[in-house]
Amino acid sequence: MFSSAVAENGRQAIKTAIAGVAAMYVTGLFHLPQGYWAAVTALIVMQSNVGATLSASRTRLAGTAVGAVVGGVFMALLGNNLLNFGLAVAVAFFLCFVLRMPDSQRLATVTIAIIMLIPQSASAWTVALHRFTEVSLGILIALVVSLTLWPNHARRSLREGLAAALLKLGALYQAVTGSYGAVRLSSGSDSVEALNKQVSEAFRKNTALLENALQEAFGPTRDRDSLALLSAQLERIHDAVEALELAVRNSAPDTLAQQFAAELDRIRATFGAAFGSLPNSIRAGKPEVHWPDVMKPIAELNEKATEARKSGANAGYPLDEILRFYSLMLSTRNLAQELELAHELVN
Repeated sequence: MFSSAVAENGRQAIKTAIAGVAAMYVTGLFHLPQGYWAAVTALIVMQSNVGATLSASRTRLAGTAVGAVVGGVFMALLGNNLLNFGLAVAVAFFLCFVLRMPDSQRLATVTIAIIMLIPQSASAWTVALHRFTEVSLGILIALVVSLTLWPNHARRSLREGLAAALLKLGALYQAVTGSYGAVRLSSGSDSVEALNKQVSEAFRKNTALLENALQEAFGPTRDRDSLALLSAQLERIHDAVEALELAVRNSAPDTLAQQFAAELDRIRATFGAAFGSLPNSIRAGKPEVHWPDVMKPIAELNEKATEARKSGANAGYPLDEILRFYSLMLSTRNLAQELELAHELVN
């Protein structure tokens, strides 16, 4: 894992350096007066994956265009002074809001500052055109480098992220179910709390990757749609595990589960296999052949629980303990259904 991260960062470092040098070289060929803005732009928009680079490029290009137009208008019609500069910044900021480009607001105001505050010998429109051209060249070069040199598509990173999140969810499931009843099979609430934080962090990263993956307009549309559905389904699995955690909370003194120990163990083992199989399926983009029957051990548990209820074997247990047990059964069935849906979505 560490060596893979080192290799990825090494490739990204080389790509970023090439983009910066290429931007300076190209602006020199066109004799642009301040070609370093192209290099700065290339360095800023060069992200860790293609989707993020595309998103940053759109944001920067839109902000620069708004700033160049507003700055050029104010310089040409009203002149350059502090009052006009302040008005131009306010207009550009609000214009980005009207155009629904909130991420471009900062870049638009920075472009105005470059045009209006830095002394220039050329006309305002010439300066604005130069800035826009330099930024556009920097963006174009960054995109070319990102797409041609060791391209890292967000879709691929998202698949890895979803697989990693599922593995963490599997560990969380084992910790939650292992803490049920008088015989605790895990380290308890501290382990659950730590795993919950890891799962939340994994989902946060995947949300950002999904946004970047949807920016990659090239490639099969079905692949992007499938990843979006899978991401949503993993959220549902997370919700199901959280519901299971609530069901077994405060169950340390419960002894009812002991008469169903064999069935509960089979469920944990089967779900463990499912949580281990799904990540491989997501990475490969197709279902694995050996998918466990997650509903079978639940049916066995339900059958035995029904027999126990009819025979009156549960009569001696406190009501809250019985309610926790049946809440566990319902939550487990719900989790099984969500896992089955996730398996069907992998294609």
